[in-house]
Amino acid sequence: MIGYVAIVLALVVTAMASFAYFNTHLAQATKLSTRKSPPQQGNGDLYYLIAALIATVGAAYLLYLILSDNFAYAYVFSYSSRQMPLAYKLSAFWAGQEGSFMLWLVFHVVFGLIMIRKNTAPPGTMSIYCGLQAILLILLLVKSPFMMLADLKLDGVGLNPLLQDPWMVIHPPILFLGYAGLAVPFAYGLGGLLSGKHESWVERALPWTLIAWSALGAGIFIGGFWAYKVLGWGGYWAWDPVENSSLVPWLVGGAFVHLLLVTRIRLAAVKGSYVAVIFTFILVLYGTFLTRSGILSDFSTHSFADEGVGTILAVFLMLTIGVALLLLIMRWPSLPQGETYTRVNSKEFILAAAALTLSLLGFLVLVGMSAPLLTMMLGNPQSVSTVFYNTTSLPLAVMLMLLLTVGPVLSRGGNEASLVKRYWWLIIVACVGVFVGIGYGLRQPMLLITITLAFTAVVMSIPGIVGGKTLNRPGAVAHMGLGLMVMGIVISSAASQSITANFVLGESQEVFGSQITYKGKYTLDADKGLYQNFQVDGLEKYSLQPYTKLNKEGNPAAREPGIHRGMAADIYLAPIVSEERQVAKEVMLKKGDQKIVEGLVIKFVDVSMAGQENNQNIRIQATLEVTKDGNIQEIRPEMIYRNGQTKVAPVKVFDTYEIGLNAVNPAEKAVSLGVRNLAGVSSLEQIDVEITHKPLINLVWLGAILITIGTSWAGIRRIPN
Repeated sequence: MIGYVAIVLALVVTAMASFAYFNTHLAQATKLSTRKSPPQQGNGDLYYLIAALIATVGAAYLLYLILSDNFAYAYVFSYSSRQMPLAYKLSAFWAGQEGSFMLWLVFHVVFGLIMIRKNTAPPGTMSIYCGLQAILLILLLVKSPFMMLADLKLDGVGLNPLLQDPWMVIHPPILFLGYAGLAVPFAYGLGGLLSGKHESWVERALPWTLIAWSALGAGIFIGGFWAYKVLGWGGYWAWDPVENSSLVPWLVGGAFVHLLLVTRIRLAAVKGSYVAVIFTFILVLYGTFLTRSGILSDFSTHSFADEGVGTILAVFLMLTIGVALLLLIMRWPSLPQGETYTRVNSKEFILAAAALTLSLLGFLVLVGMSAPLLTMMLGNPQSVSTVFYNTTSLPLAVMLMLLLTVGPVLSRGGNEASLVKRYWWLIIVACVGVFVGIGYGLRQPMLLITITLAFTAVVMSIPGIVGGKTLNRPGAVAHMGLGLMVMGIVISSAASQSITANFVLGESQEVFGSQITYKGKYTLDADKGLYQNFQVDGLEKYSLQPYTKLNKEGNPAAREPGIHRGMAADIYLAPIVSEERQVAKEVMLKKGDQKIVEGLVIKFVDVSMAGQENNQNIRIQATLEVTKDGNIQEIRPEMIYRNGQTKVAPVKVFDTYEIGLNAVNPAEKAVSLGVRNLAGVSSLEQIDVEITHKPLINLVWLGAILITIGTSWAGIRRIPN
């Protein structure tokens, strides 16, 4: 009862605070208030402090229930258990829908207290902010973490084994720090529209926006690193709709930051800033609606199922859109007029162009992640493939890298001749970038252009870091991070190589220039999981240890890959889940030949190839006739080349055999096949693994760190004393 009552009381007092703030705003607007400056909040501050205190009691009570193993509550039972370590019990606080709303509320309340403490938020702004807080409290009433179970439970289900990872302890809080932080500039923006003071809110909103943007970005990057480290599929970003729901507000938030910087120079840009601040926060709410309404449950492994909050989230989303856009439309004729920039070679133009590019990128990702919702309205819900995102985002990434390169050049001013004289060496830097791309095997012009411009963008950010005049240090650090990240993304994706291998205990194989030896399985705690140990180049200190986590019943619940990290590249080893299998027997066949393998007569009939124009997705298919005991079956095993990686797709024949196409020799019109007898289980301990060589993957993480440092540094240095 304590938690539920706290939420109800906090909602009532928050509504009173919102009304008090709005009343004070009206009084100031109509000059009925007897007080003048500084801005007075009436009883709003008092009500807000009381609401914050009550909400804190509710959150603290939920934490107490989790830490005290009170499994009488459904939320605690579903996400915690007695044997979970303290860190994971803490993360159970935000593991479910109810707890994550509570965490969001905690950050929202803390930010509201800071705004009151700083006394920088006008009453109109605080009225809007309290309205958003009321929405969170209503969601917590509908989806309460304080629901009790009918039966007594002695222990809980516990946290999903995949989420029992140190990075998952910090990923959600940092992400929600960003979501909650973006509510502050939204409230400032609507407060500016209410008061008509279109200049003052920009300075107040800028540090909040930068810090919230930094936190949201850090949350996204940590989520990507966790996926790379834990999930074992070899990537860090799958363009999953739930992943995109946080990326879109981050991209549009980036556009908003650049428009705020333009507005500080030219007030006419405030129109764009108003539009950007409204859509940045609306996209936060829209992403929340998509991921928690159950709409994406068939299209994303990360999505929540529909648990009764979809409708109410849709109502709040439409209400927020309606109020914000109505206010903007009403004030639009009175907003400052003028040009956003006067010449192309100006700082304002570069900032505006960056904002436009980020907005376009955000819009394209928004269209992709909304595809299930849009197609659902047409009766056939579908999602878009990663090809859509890769194809549409690459040209805009090129544009961003171009702006990062030419921005510092144009900001220095001067005519064309003086710029050529001053920056002729950029041509040499660009040539080095081209050679770097070619050296990693890139041949597609668009990829080479991207690498080249990313390289020049990194170099052009160096003068800003060492104290140049064209760019401040925080901005230069963030821009260098973005350039490095783009280089890492392109090279680690396009130049990565992958093979599938089978190891028996003690066997060594040379893979990507390293000697890898399978040393067998071992456990540190038999109840929790087991390691599969691979030694690299015979050195004990260089090992790959994929880890299989066990659930409470002792069954495999999560499989983490083994990663050998290097400055130039990672070797990424992921076990392939399969039953114990016999080693495949290799056989070479020329067209028309037939051989007997494992009691099968295998005849190579033909080979065909199908692929896309850009040769990034090629399928090679062998046609075979397989005879056993007078019965003939025709099969077509495939070898698939996709995004620089080759995978074998074996085919079963006569139920107990498996034949895979391992290699093709076009010159001799021959194929190499692997034949397994699935019925003959080997007595040897062996394992199938996928090993991937990922060059320059560490540039992705280094870039993410620099972006986070740069954007948070920029926000902190703009906080008023």
